[in-house]
Amino acid sequence: MSEELPFELYKKHKSNTIYNWKYKGLIESDEMIEEIYEYSIRSSNCELCGEAFKSLNDRHMDHDHITGKFRNIVCRKCNFIKKDKKLRPTNTGERYISKVNIKNILYYKLEITRNHKSILRKYCKTLEEAIEVRDKFILENPDTFK
Repeated sequence: MSEELPFELYKKHKSNTIYNWKYKGLIESDEMIEEIYEYSIRSSNCELCGEAFKSLNDRHMDHDHITGKFRNIVCRKCNFIKKDKKLRPTNTGERYISKVNIKNILYYKLEITRNHKSILRKYCKTLEEAIEVRDKFILENPDTFK
């Protein structure tokens, strides 16, 4: 890592980046998220493959989808490769249901995808509600789950 930033930040980069990380399931203290952000913007290479980051958008925050804890700053390619392996289990232990924090409010995101396209996405206030919606959808669409 270098002292100089390897790229120029746009006006709301920090707030947008942190918001997106929380939305995607990062569960860390505000102080830790600040440290991760600083670490991220100063990183110059992927922590998994070692390749140099080519652009601002090439850096990705990798986190454990079960615990919500930070793991690495990785390139787009490594993040995509790991994505398929970390889709299940979710951070709730329930298939297709993840905890997400949106503006400091906890929701349960139900998302069912096929061929990398979302066929059902719903945000619920309780885990029980999300399970009920999921189970109903599965019963009503059995061909989707063959």
